[in-house]
Amino acid sequence: MTLFKETKIGNLTVKNHFIRSATYEGKATEDGRPTDEIKHQYVERDVGTIITSYAYITPYEQPTKNQLGIYDDSLIPDYAKIVDAVHAYGTKIIMQIVHGSSIGQGYIETATVLGPSAITHPTSQITPQEMTKEDIKSVVHYFALAAKRAKSAGFDGVQIHCAHGYLLSQFISPLFNHRHDQYGGNTENRSRIVLEVYQAIREEVGEDYPIWIKINSSDEQEGGLSVEEFINIAIKLSNAGMNAIEVSGNQLKKHKAQERAYYKDAAVRLSQVISTPVILTGGLRELKDIQPIYETSHVHFFGFSRPFIKDATFIKRLQTQI
Repeated sequence: MTLFKETKIGNLTVKNHFIRSATYEGKATEDGRPTDEIKHQYVERDVGTIITSYAYITPYEQPTKNQLGIYDDSLIPDYAKIVDAVHAYGTKIIMQIVHGSSIGQGYIETATVLGPSAITHPTSQITPQEMTKEDIKSVVHYFALAAKRAKSAGFDGVQIHCAHGYLLSQFISPLFNHRHDQYGGNTENRSRIVLEVYQAIREEVGEDYPIWIKINSSDEQEGGLSVEEFINIAIKLSNAGMNAIEVSGNQLKKHKAQERAYYKDAAVRLSQVISTPVILTGGLRELKDIQPIYETSHVHFFGFSRPFIKDATFIKRLQTQI
């Protein structure tokens, strides 16, 4: 079956259509260095591409304890070892990079928590500082430097995290962005920082280096980001040159274990209006969840997280279902 054969995601050649989507391990050192425990979770997988767990990009905040970090050049040699180990199995590896916000902080006592607006998060009860334009400029620069480090370490690309309630996803959400300047209000303004992050990274890594994004398809609640707004933002990202778009959703809504392909409709809609590869993640457990989507739409790449945690041979198991 074609799903299990070599293909391309943009200009990146991968050995199949399956992706290990970013999954927090909590196995890094306290200062964000990768460990052998993390390496062991990445190697000996039959998946075409691995996206690392989210790596924080600044020294002043860390969304979760023992989270990977990519905020300093001294981390590059440690990541180079991870990359080499993954490449030895013919798998590509993408680093996901993130700036947190009020959804959570691993070390709240020392963190500087920034947000588009000073709105208390309903889950964490953390209220961020409303970002100044200088803050925004600095964060954009931090993303670019993080991507440059990832490239230096040998990663096959980077993925911008614009989902799950972290900083960039708060900017595109009317629930968290109440600004009245050029970074708030309409969809174009709320997504401005995301385009600026992409453009700053592109300037650092060059035209041929893969830049992906994981982005909410909606806030999944009234008054939040709508699917229509998501489609408009994704079209702009595609036109700007984004190499792949992974469709996700806001973690304010919890999906039940028996649900399947939560974001299929949004991903299929997006795939009909852009040529950029679309990755569908969320609620995919069996080949029967994937094959009909692959055969009847332009969504041709599929991400998984929990299935790999449960079974390192997940891809082999899928092949037995043909």
